[in-house]
This record gives sequence, C-alpha cells and structure tokens, in this order.
Amino acid sequence: MKSRKLAAGAMLALACASNANAVDFEFSGFASAIVGKTFGACTPENGLATDYAGGCTRFVADWGHAGVYTDKWSANPESKLGLQATAKFTPMWSATGQVVARLLEGHPAAEVEWAYVTFQPNANWSIQAGRKRVPLFFYSDFQDVGYAYPWVRVPQDVYGWDVVNYNGANVAYSNSYGAWSMRSSVFGGQETSKRNQYSKLFYDEGKDVKWPKIAGADLELTRDWLTARIVYLRSDYEQIDRATGESDFQPSGATRGRHQAYGGSINIDYDNFIVRSEYSIFDRSQYAYKVNAWFVGVGYRFGNFTPMLTASDYRESTKFPDTYDPSKWYTRTLSLRYDFGKSSAVKIQFDRLVDRGAVIPGTAKLISASYDVVF
Repeated sequence: MKSRKLAAGAMLALACASNANAVDFEFSGFASAIVGKTFGACTPENGLATDYAGGCTRFVADWGHAGVYTDKWSANPESKLGLQATAKFTPMWSATGQVVARLLEGHPAAEVEWAYVTFQPNANWSIQAGRKRVPLFFYSDFQDVGYAYPWVRVPQDVYGWDVVNYNGANVAYSNSYGAWSMRSSVFGGQETSKRNQYSKLFYDEGKDVKWPKIAGADLELTRDWLTARIVYLRSDYEQIDRATGESDFQPSGATRGRHQAYGGSINIDYDNFIVRSEYSIFDRSQYAYKVNAWFVGVGYRFGNFTPMLTASDYRESTKFPDTYDPSKWYTRTLSLRYDFGKSSAVKIQFDRLVDRGAVIPGTAKLISASYDVVF
C-alpha cells in the first residue's frame, strides 16, 4: 500500500510540475495460459500443508506464489495476466505501474508487482523508488513474462523464495567499454509479505514474512553472444504467526536472523545454439539452513522451433539436524518452444523431479503446455 501511495503521489506531483507539458503514456501487457498435470508412482504426503498435499503426486511450479500441480489437469497454478503502464512526464521523470492477476488454486488474486518512479538525468544513470521485484535472479524482472524465456517456467529448483518484491530504491549505471556493455545497480529497502504465499505451502496457519534492511548490488556484462551477471543480497528475516502475532522459532532456537544470497548466471546465444545457466547460494545457515541451487540448459533453434534440455538441482544443508530436515532433489527437463512471429509462443514441457531428502514435494513427473503472448 505504501508503494502504491508513493507512485501515485509522485505521479500527481510531477504532473502538476509539468504544467502545460504533455504526459506521454505507454501501455503494454503479457499473458500466459498454462495447463499441466503430474503423474508417476504415489509419494507420501509429508511436507506440504493440507491444501497442497492432495493427489498421488504433486509438483511445485511456482514457490513464490504457491502454484502446485497434482495428478488432475489444471490451469490454475501458473496462468496469469499482466498489465503495465508508464507515464513519462519529462525526459528525466517517469512513473511505472504493473498489476498481475493470477488464477492460483482457489485463491485468484491481482497484485501490484511494480509501482515506482524513475529519475534519469542522462543516458547512463537512473534512480528508481517505489515497489519492484527483488533482483535475486537473472530473470527476476521478467519472471512473469513467459514469452521472455524458452521454458514453460523458469527452473524452480533455483527460482522461488518467500519474498518476491520489495519497497525501496535502486541506483543503476550503464555504459559501453569497447565491445563490452555493462549495467550495474545497488538497491535497498524492505518487505513485509502479509499472508505469505510461500509459507502456505508448509503451514496450515497464516504467516507474515518480513525482510527488513534489504541491501544488495548486481553487475551484468554483455559482449556479442555472451551475457554474464553476478548479484549479492542481504537482509534480516522474521516469520510471524498471524493468529498469535508471535515470531516463529527457527531451527537454531532464534526467532529472527540475517540471511545472504549470492548468485551468478552465464547465458550464450551463439548462432542457433543457446545456453542458459544460473547458480545461487541462499544462506540462512546461522539459524536454519543453507541452499545451493543451479541449472544448466542447452538448446538449438530450428527455424521457429527451439528444443531444449535442462538439468537443475536443489540441495540444503543445516547445522541443526535435530530440528531441521534438509531438502534435496534434482529435476531433468525437456522443453519445446514454437514461436508465432514476435509476440506469442507455444511451449510443451516434460519435467522429472527426483526427491533425495525430505519429501517436499516428493518424486513426480509433470507434463505441461503454455501459450504465452506479449502485447
């Protein structure tokens, strides 16, 4: 709510300041219609909350928004519609808002994903304040835009934490140095996620999740067919039970702590070959667990077709084995994309997830298909 008020207030102030100057508006949108179902040998219901533990098999396709497939065909877990508007008041000042509506299983909702003001004094520098995506991953800013990547979904062994957005500010710088292009930013802020959707996967009770004192930086380099990115983030962490208002105890016995995230990605587009890769470390080891997660995907474009093979892995470790059971699994994915011009695509994907630790969500296979469009 604060971020929406910030963006609205800034837009009003800038509109008044611009007097007779015309305000330019740009509108765009995206949509993904995705259907899927799981199959395979039945696995125990041991790890997910009651609402998500049904079915013989289950596959968490969107951790951040609790999108879960079971052994019945469904379009609810991932289908979405996004609308975005940008108002440009002067060559230096603009405001952007984005709303994304999701079906979800029994909990359809529309949320403000972006609501920020941009000040760009020149071609190299920009300052933004308001509500944005936490830039943890290479695809964070356009993770909802299915048309932007070759799979039905970004690999969920890497993508998906309990906080998706934040309220704050970032300063970005971009420039070219010979054959290299560079973009970097520093960012900071906080987020309180009410009725946190990630937590719904594990708790029948409602939870609020707080990430105060977010601070981080990222750097992206591009040359010809190569794009590389690194990122660092840290913040405090607290999970609160909504019924009691009390902070939940972590495996260490503490009720709150500090976590850090490190990540890197290397992407290659060489002739018709494409390579997508990302590695992430999410460190809550001092009071809970530490995660190492990665994926590597290799594909080849045959005209409008792009088949791709992707391997991914998720592995937790803990200093508190008596109070926390680490999760470990890997996924192997075969996907095929067909492009209709420059604005829509159809994809078919097969995922095989093998659980090697606590049964969250258990070994399963998933078949899914999507129609993605931008407009």
